[in-house]
Amino acid sequence: MHTSYKEVISCLSRIEILLSDIRPNLSQVSDLLQDNERLGGIELAMEITGLAKSTIYHLAADGLIPFMKQRRKLYFSSRDLYQWIKDGKRKTLQEMEEEIQRHLLQTHLSQPSNLIATSTR
Repeated sequence: MHTSYKEVISCLSRIEILLSDIRPNLSQVSDLLQDNERLGGIELAMEITGLAKSTIYHLAADGLIPFMKQRRKLYFSSRDLYQWIKDGKRKTLQEMEEEIQRHLLQTHLSQPSNLIATSTR
């Protein structure tokens, strides 16, 4: 079976159109998956975080991981655990530099214009 160059280009064009139709829906699917909250015990926390049971118990005892407690049993919310993981995101050097530049620019713009006059005295 021999496929011509024009047929390949035509197929690629159709694929690009399909992908452009699908792409906006991907974020909606992701949001729906995160909105589908699950409640569970230590097994849920282990599944979501990938941490050992003893580590989760230590984090809960120290108040470092979100949990609920009923009748001496720990419960976890998938939504809370995902948010806890996201909150632990470390900024890259580039993100920190950009934040510093924005802060310096805002500080400079909010300063009174008489700074030049006082600095020449």
